Amino acid sequence: MITRRHLRTKVMQALYAQQLDPNDNLKAGESWILKSSQDFYLLYITLLDLFVELHACGYDLYQKNIKRHLATNNNDVNPKFFENLALKALMENPTLEQQRTKYKLKHWKKHDEYVRLVWDAVSQSEVYHAYLAEETSSIEQDKAFLVTLFTDVIAPFERLSEFMEEVNISWMDDIPLANTIVRNSLKRIDAPDAIITQLYKNDDDQKFSLELFRKVSLNKKDLVGEITGRTPNWEPERIADLDYTLLLMALAEVLYFPSIPVNVTINEYLEIAKEYATPNSSMFINGVLDKLIKELNAQKRIRKNLRGMQ
Repeated sequence: MITRRHLRTKVMQALYAQQLDPNDNLKAGESWILKSSQDFYLLYITLLDLFVELHACGYDLYQKNIKRHLATNNNDVNPKFFENLALKALMENPTLEQQRTKYKLKHWKKHDEYVRLVWDAVSQSEVYHAYLAEETSSIEQDKAFLVTLFTDVIAPFERLSEFMEEVNISWMDDIPLANTIVRNSLKRIDAPDAIITQLYKNDDDQKFSLELFRKVSLNKKDLVGEITGRTPNWEPERIADLDYTLLLMALAEVLYFPSIPVNVTINEYLEIAKEYATPNSSMFINGVLDKLIKELNAQKRIRKNLRGMQ
């Protein structure tokens, strides 16, 4: 579920904080990585739960209109939305209820003003009105509607980011990947295993982030020594803190993770640099790594097992 690239960014953040505050110890960094990774999963469940709350919000407005003898129309609420088969499958999914109860998630109850804001955006959207105008409906059509609604209306809604920042600041970095996984779940919401319950893909991924953090932290002096002298015109203290952190992580993977191919390591850190560092960071990091890896190969110090050679 959570990708290795995303795990790398969490390690990067923990190491960057440690670099800025030398008093941060190993245990504190590890605890932060574990909590931040778990929070990613909670964001995923919270976004799925939003659909349940939107149904409740819209249906309450619909019932009030009936009591007031107001005709529903495409600019207000329409009963077709509440009969959406995919939405019903989501609401009746036992896994969603189990996970929501397990983690005591009540964010939408505490911030119901955001639910109403999202509902207003939904009910005024072209996607919503186009769906209401369709004469026929099937589970496949209803799933496609929810995916489009989430992609085009809910996920981009600016006030939703405001809610996330208010609840958990670390969610801001998790939004893109969480949105992708939510869409994947909505596409197959009628399947028994549509809602993911495991944060990590496998045991290796579960151990990876902590091992990477430890390897960099405990071998930092050696890693710094490898980089020193191999950054033309750049002394360590002149390299941007984030760039330096990424270089240390990449070098640690090259030297201490025999199952990870070198080209995978390079590509991952170049992509992370493009997203989080300066516009020139990826070029700088690529140049340094290229020089380092050539020298380490010449010294036969890079040892990869069969999996890492692929």
